[in-house]
Amino acid sequence: STGSLADKAKFNAWKNKRGLSQEEAMNHYISECDRQMRVYGTAAPRSVPTTPTSTPATGGGERANSILLTPRGLAAIPLLCAAAAETRSAYLSRMKVTNPSNGWWAKQEPLCADPDSVMATPENLVITIATKAESFSLAVGSVTSLPIPTSVIQAFLWPLHNMFLAVWVALILDSTLIGSFVLIAKTILFGAKTTEVPLENSFSEEVVPMSKTADSLCESHQSIPVRLVGLILMPLGFICDVSNGAVQSVGILGGSMVYVVALTFTWWYWVFLIPWFACLGMGAALMSGWCFALIELAGV
Repeated sequence: STGSLADKAKFNAWKNKRGLSQEEAMNHYISECDRQMRVYGTAAPRSVPTTPTSTPATGGGERANSILLTPRGLAAIPLLCAAAAETRSAYLSRMKVTNPSNGWWAKQEPLCADPDSVMATPENLVITIATKAESFSLAVGSVTSLPIPTSVIQAFLWPLHNMFLAVWVALILDSTLIGSFVLIAKTILFGAKTTEVPLENSFSEEVVPMSKTADSLCESHQSIPVRLVGLILMPLGFICDVSNGAVQSVGILGGSMVYVVALTFTWWYWVFLIPWFACLGMGAALMSGWCFALIELAGV
């Protein structure tokens, strides 16, 4: 089969469940419905801008149709960017009404790999640390014996929350880039019959969406952490655009080879510098947290 990435993922998911009886399948279906209701909830969207209750991006019309062919991680980036734009007042209001056992980060899972796989380790690390920070923020909100208002501590943690979201966006794009590099390289070497994904599909469903997503991070409506991620990932957009241009000029094989060669020579940037920039961003968020804590203490 040489179907799309989405079709291949659906087939693999179905194949993993092969052999279940009808009753077992029904029980698994009910359990999954219960899990998704616990994780994502059923409430209507709030009028106050705040962190979304789920990460998969959806839309209507042509946008909804196109998003089906987009890898799950890339599809979630618009919502993660919107979440990273949560204001300090909206964050504090959300902390007041959220039960400590119902934190947003605790419901999330890796978007670019199976949660239990090694490839999901970077995302699992970010989600785990962010969950602990949010749990602390929610727990502090229920304490009444502190010498300072609990909102001061939560204001200190607010930039950290937004930076975790921006770092997650960077990890999704970085992971998708590396995954597409491996897939395209294998297809060039062993053929589409081996990978079951033609080079055209890899470009239309991963490389082109990555380029558009990376470019959107620097738009004026994005929050500062997301724009910083966009600046750091400008080489990604450049490589994708050049490779796609080569596809238009010399064909899919030539464009694929340009893509693989470019990433081969810049592997150090994606493997070492992106995580280093992420650590710098978290440090900057901690430092700026003191400023917002003082602002909250002053009642501004």
